[in-house]
Amino acid sequence: MLTTPVIDRFHTGADNTADFADLHLQPADIQDRVFIESEAKVAHDIADGFADRDPDLAARHGFRDWQKVGGAGVAAAVLITAVLWPSVMLLVLAGVTSLIALMSLVAALAGLWYHICVRRRRDVPKLADEQLPSYTVLVPAYEEQEVIGDLIRCLADLDYPTERLEVLLLVERRDTATQRAILAADPPPHMRIVHLPPGKPQTKPRSCNAGLMMASGELLVIFDAEDRPERGQLRHAAEMFAARGDDLACLQATLLQANGPTNVFTRSNALEYSLRYRLTVPGLAALGAAFPLGGTSNHFRTRILRELGGWDAWNVSEDADLGMRCSALGYRTDVIDTITYGEAPETFRSWLGQHTRWHKGYLLTALVHTREPLKTLRRFGPRGLLALLVTVLGTPLQLLLQPAVLALSAAELLGYHGFGGAVAVHPIVIAVLQLATIYVLLLVAVLACPGPRTCRLAAIPLYPVLHWIAGWRALDQLVRAPFLWEKTSHRGHATNVGIGV
Repeated sequence: MLTTPVIDRFHTGADNTADFADLHLQPADIQDRVFIESEAKVAHDIADGFADRDPDLAARHGFRDWQKVGGAGVAAAVLITAVLWPSVMLLVLAGVTSLIALMSLVAALAGLWYHICVRRRRDVPKLADEQLPSYTVLVPAYEEQEVIGDLIRCLADLDYPTERLEVLLLVERRDTATQRAILAADPPPHMRIVHLPPGKPQTKPRSCNAGLMMASGELLVIFDAEDRPERGQLRHAAEMFAARGDDLACLQATLLQANGPTNVFTRSNALEYSLRYRLTVPGLAALGAAFPLGGTSNHFRTRILRELGGWDAWNVSEDADLGMRCSALGYRTDVIDTITYGEAPETFRSWLGQHTRWHKGYLLTALVHTREPLKTLRRFGPRGLLALLVTVLGTPLQLLLQPAVLALSAAELLGYHGFGGAVAVHPIVIAVLQLATIYVLLLVAVLACPGPRTCRLAAIPLYPVLHWIAGWRALDQLVRAPFLWEKTSHRGHATNVGIGV
């Protein structure tokens, strides 16, 4: 449970405000005052509070010795077998990657079924303004001066009564450029800047934990600075929460890219987002399986989010971790049929940093949640454990193994068989099937999703190569710098919504 003496002082009952009553301060002023007066405590809580409260599920405590020894042993066994008996290793690796791809295809097809059959039956009763719950919007923003003004204008236009809405703009105290850009956008009274105390790690989940400390809303959502959510998203989420039961912890909105046609990197991202958020995530939700959340547009019950402990500030894919934690602790997650448009990175360097962080975070999340295998099985159950292994561990694992399968296929084709015989299946067939497992999924994403298909088709040939590079870079960083956060820069192209998919 996320509760500390610092948090207790943030809420506005008589006992909590007694220290400031003689100053006639507003609740927001009290919160800011507490942040300043208890800076060291706040900095510790938002960075390390989760690790202190739930060490078994916290990334900061690293990996178990058996995981390190086991990982090194598996890597050595794969390398030795690939050299001495390449045919055996080729069949094993091809089998693993094909199984992951098959399960991914099942999830994508379940997503198609959701869109065709389920979504039409998910109408929920409308709520009048006076029935809507209070809502907190968190916007973690670091060096986002180029895009934050457009987001403020977008949030000011949301279809939600402002007397039930607070928007907390979470900005590092030393990030004066972003602060000036916010003030220049002239935010309305229900929006305000929260100055974050300095500290490590300087990550998005650390910022969100500060916002969660202050949040007064019954519901809470995170938007990135470059996001442009649909106008009715909050109202739709509130109605879904009201209709779906108290154990529903989180609703994930559909994430799409507004600048998809720009170049091969944005096209790759647009294709990836179409596959994940229009097919795979709704498919997993329809199957009742756990799924990794996206990094934005997660709508939470604030009470449950605090029970979960907030975000792990040291996990670089904090969204995937939190989605798995919801399932492990017995809460449901679901999808909501509303879109948030974002901005895909437009340079290879930015794309690579973003995807390296995502793949590394997935590996980190899988290792954290499998430290104690028996506890993992009890927490998740068979279905949840399968979702963890396939969607979280399986995604980067497939990217690591596919180049090895193609390399072994090439070695077989060139006549290298080690101490064993030639593989029973022709290596060209294996290579073709390996690539087919990738391209079938991508084609399903292209054909199933509305919008211009030409730009997405153009991204398909390079898509796996880019991800293989990011996957191997992620593995290297997992060993050398597991908590390194490579920030993605944004230029404000998400204002042209609706053109990326």
